[in-house]
Amino acid sequence: MIVTEERQPDRMLELVVFTLKYGVTREQLLGTVDAVSAWARSQPGFISRDLSHNAEQDKWIEVVYWASLHDAEAAAKASEGSARCAPMFALIDMESALFLHGIPAITPVHA
Repeated sequence: MIVTEERQPDRMLELVVFTLKYGVTREQLLGTVDAVSAWARSQPGFISRDLSHNAEQDKWIEVVYWASLHDAEAAAKASEGSARCAPMFALIDMESALFLHGIPAITPVHA
């Protein structure tokens, strides 16, 4: 079902695609993600977080759902000064990062 503009979205997608800095290993990155997940859980409007890896292109794909764009933007700003997020952020090639927000265009489709 198509979600119309008049209907208030019940969630906001945050998509981040990035590569790691040269020499950083998968294990190093994965050693930092639990702290970021714990931090995210404490943020207003947090719904869920998923991190995937595309080995062929060596890209990481992070999908986070927030209750609203306001919550997503506030968390993004707060993460910049977070001691719990800093170790993960230090491993990311920030110039490679694609950072997007979007509202649902269709009702979720599940198996």
